[in-house]
Amino acid sequence: MWLYEVAVVAPLATTLTYGQPEAHPDRLPIGLRVLVPLGRRLVTGYVLAPAEPQTSWNNRKKIKIRPIVDLLDSEPLFPESMAPLYRWVADYYHYPIGEVIRTALPGGITAGSGRIVRLTAKGKNNRDIFTADKKYGGTSWMKKLLANGELPAGTMTTLWRSLPLQRRLRKWEEQDLLVIEQVLIREKNRSKLEKVISLAPALSDTLPWFECKTIDDMQSLLMDHLEVKPSRAEQTLLKHFFHLYFATDRQPVSRRDLARNYSGTSKNLKKLVAKNVLAQDKRRVYRDPFGVRPFHVKQPVRLTNEQNDVLSRIIPAVEEGEFASFLLFGVTGCGKTEVYLQATEKALALHKTVLVLVPEIALASQLEAHFFSRFGDTLAVLHSGLSTGQRLDEWQRILQGRVRVVIGARSAVFAPLIDLGLIIVDEEHEPSYKQDNGLRYNGRDLAVLRARFAGCPVLLGSATPSVGSFHHARSGKYTLLTMQQRVAERKLPNVEIVNLCAVKKSRPDLFFSDQLTHALEENLDQRQQTLLFVNRRGYASFMLCRDCGHVIRCRHCRVSMTLHRRAGTLICHYCGYKLPPNVLCPSCRTGKIVPLGLGSERIEQEVTQLLPQARVARLDSDTSGTRREYISVLKSVRDREIDILIGTQMIAKGLHFPHVTLVGVVWADSGLNMPDYKAAERTFSLLSQVTGRAGRGDLPGRVIIQTHQPGHYAVCFAKDHDYTGFYEQEIMTRRDLGYPPFSRLVNVRFSGLRNHQVEEAAAKVTGFLKARVKNKTIEILGPAPAPLAFLRDRFRYQVLLKGFDVVAMHHLCNQLLAERKTLCPQSVRLAVDVDPENMM
Repeated sequence: MWLYEVAVVAPLATTLTYGQPEAHPDRLPIGLRVLVPLGRRLVTGYVLAPAEPQTSWNNRKKIKIRPIVDLLDSEPLFPESMAPLYRWVADYYHYPIGEVIRTALPGGITAGSGRIVRLTAKGKNNRDIFTADKKYGGTSWMKKLLANGELPAGTMTTLWRSLPLQRRLRKWEEQDLLVIEQVLIREKNRSKLEKVISLAPALSDTLPWFECKTIDDMQSLLMDHLEVKPSRAEQTLLKHFFHLYFATDRQPVSRRDLARNYSGTSKNLKKLVAKNVLAQDKRRVYRDPFGVRPFHVKQPVRLTNEQNDVLSRIIPAVEEGEFASFLLFGVTGCGKTEVYLQATEKALALHKTVLVLVPEIALASQLEAHFFSRFGDTLAVLHSGLSTGQRLDEWQRILQGRVRVVIGARSAVFAPLIDLGLIIVDEEHEPSYKQDNGLRYNGRDLAVLRARFAGCPVLLGSATPSVGSFHHARSGKYTLLTMQQRVAERKLPNVEIVNLCAVKKSRPDLFFSDQLTHALEENLDQRQQTLLFVNRRGYASFMLCRDCGHVIRCRHCRVSMTLHRRAGTLICHYCGYKLPPNVLCPSCRTGKIVPLGLGSERIEQEVTQLLPQARVARLDSDTSGTRREYISVLKSVRDREIDILIGTQMIAKGLHFPHVTLVGVVWADSGLNMPDYKAAERTFSLLSQVTGRAGRGDLPGRVIIQTHQPGHYAVCFAKDHDYTGFYEQEIMTRRDLGYPPFSRLVNVRFSGLRNHQVEEAAAKVTGFLKARVKNKTIEILGPAPAPLAFLRDRFRYQVLLKGFDVVAMHHLCNQLLAERKTLCPQSVRLAVDVDPENMM
């Protein structure tokens, strides 16, 4: 009997061995999704490899190998070449391998077993037994059970987590008051099918259709062959059918299209199918991931000297088909995107595939236009902005080899491409590449690893490389490529710093200095466009009581709530909790609550007051929740229908608008004082990126940065467009403090509903870790409350591991996870975050 190594979707660190399914005699391929037993339930599993033959088990204790129950797909969901990547990710990030694969695959396709609870006849006749129960009699689920006679599997999935409730339900089952049945829950996300019409096989296979040159020829051939002539209505339907059949190069015709052309389709189609003239079947259709087609981008007539120099280094590596890692350090507007396109074109010419990663959906939409203009329908997109159905369709198109270029956010690093010839990571410095929950992987780092496994070059691009990546380039781990001149020899914009502590404003009620106000007016008079950047959305960042100074905070997160005036609500940006804006102060019970602080919505209102004649738009996640809305705003800016665009990080990078000559940074300090060792790096990158939006056309650009800390080195180096100077200052600080890239970090996070339990678990784990550190290569910092100590109704603590010996740190993490159940109560969640990006 064949045995298989299967990764199950369950919190298990190891794979399991299962036997051949009884109903399927053929050997199963790697990457197939299967249904397997695990304890008393059924779960989804993934075939990773053949297991050792059964004869090798003879010398061990008798172990019963349970067979695979069923196959969930007819074809593998990932290529065999992905299995080593999944194993590495599971080991490095200390995450169950089955959950790793589930994270990598499209959502909504995990099957398993569940439970339903159904009242018996005795239970229906003795409802008072249930209502009299002191603990559960008045619950909402009990009312639902008594009203409907059963509880569905979805409801039971949540309820079954309570052990006391499990025992109570089992007791009622023993009393014959109810039954608990195990059922199979199939996946929610399935392929989309449509009905199609074609000629009946007896006709399509025997008649000489190839001789027909026109629709009338096909109709005549059919009429001559049929003994019983169709009715006039049936002939009309056939004429419409042949019209579509001929137009699609004699492919099956969509029933929907046929019905759209002829209202009598339904009635007459049944008759023609019954007469064996036409046949009806189903086929797979792919949901359009674009919705709105990307705008066309022209190819430049010639490349710059720097673009040619950089490509002369990249293209040989693509041709050789060997692993190489390049860091493309190019100023904003230097033409990095064209380098990506030229390198991609070379890889495709060699019959290879290409993977392009961007840090967020907004950038994916911008890059789509360039790649779609050049490579058309050979392009697929993968990101969270797609529906589960669209994502599944794109995944299947990639698996079937129907596309050769994939663009997507961090999860696209798992795209099932084969024959990879190049991987591109745009804006490689972005912290958005790091996943902050579940499988806490870094898409940029996995891109480099995947390139190594695939034996192809990887190209990391940025105008402000991460300190770690630039350090790798300086030390020789990456090959450094530089582009320091803008296309068409355009100059970098002139940057002016406004000290908000020193200047006096003629309008103290506004967030604009007089310098920025005058610049806005001048730019509008000259019919040029302006970008205003503010790194916060909403109208006001907090609500303050004028009488007692109390700040309105989220009851679930204990952070200040943001006023969204247009929506008429206070919103917590962490959990989404909402309150009406006219709340009473919970401290002194007065209604003197005033909005303070700034956000993109407030800046939009102030610009409208200041310049009522200007055409103003706002671009943030509140106004552009969908791809269609986002592209619509960008098109309006591109068509010069907008004078001033206000936005958050969505406008800070990747945008190319030749008529934007002024960029204003309303408040540059929002991230400078965060309790994070990367705060200065992120501020510098953000200021440099948004500065690069100005002066990308024929006219020079101007940037005004408003700040309370004009002397901070991140602000000063951003003003001078001096990345190297910033890097030298920052790397010296990191070296002195022993932070990455001179060390590695692992953040052990704890959360729970009761503060004392979380604190005790963190302290116990800290003692466990310190007792096992044999030398000084690993430093244990903490335990301490997380900077956001209460989030989504859970108290949060963390312990930081900092060290130089990577192997020893991972060994320590393995020891911790092996003893997790003894160190942490079930009520406290423990998560290991390797190479953390967000320390909050």
